[in-house]
Amino acid sequence: MHHDQHDMRPIQKHPLNVRVFHYILLLSFLPLAATGLLLFFKPLSQSGMQLTYDIHIVAGVVLSLDALAFTLIAFDRVVLFIARVFSLSERDVKWFMVLGGYPQKFLLGKKVPVPPMNKYNSGQKLFGACVLIGGTVLILSGLVLWLIPHAAPRDAVWLLGQAHLVAGLILTAFLPVHLFLAVYRFDDFKAMMIHGNVPYHDAAEYTPLWVEQEIVPVTANQQRNK
Repeated sequence: MHHDQHDMRPIQKHPLNVRVFHYILLLSFLPLAATGLLLFFKPLSQSGMQLTYDIHIVAGVVLSLDALAFTLIAFDRVVLFIARVFSLSERDVKWFMVLGGYPQKFLLGKKVPVPPMNKYNSGQKLFGACVLIGGTVLILSGLVLWLIPHAAPRDAVWLLGQAHLVAGLILTAFLPVHLFLAVYRFDDFKAMMIHGNVPYHDAAEYTPLWVEQEIVPVTANQQRNK
């Protein structure tokens, strides 16, 4: 395998439909998180809280439609993503034991050995699992709380409200860490937000198993078919 540090050959990591889904997800979840916190702490006047609630509902509808549309249009990618984030191995345990080497790098300025990762590292897989589970809970509970809060059983509505709150707080707590590490991994950030591609050297350094098991065989097959 080629490990040239200056190998800038582009590898597509995030196709256009994934990038569009991610854009809409981000632009809808940010106001959802902000208005959700305001609705929880209630620091505004009655009119301000009503406006906050209205924004929360609109953003929730946009996020729900985005998730539904992507699931229908790119169902194969959703299945593959689920398979990736819920795959566990000894490497994931070792990754979490050093937290991907990020604390050592940021706090101590030293580099520690990190287990080789596939397309997503263990932290990204954990975040992805939380987004899948927490997002589903938010969407389903939010629809019930918005559309039929008086028709559903009172105890069920209370439980859904608590689940909605907990899922929202967990995903909101993840958000600043996710955004910080996304910008830190700037090549990956540009791939998700702009053109979809990462340089070969970046993929080989951070996701060597993905390169070895998926990228290199595809490239070799393409060359043999030429």
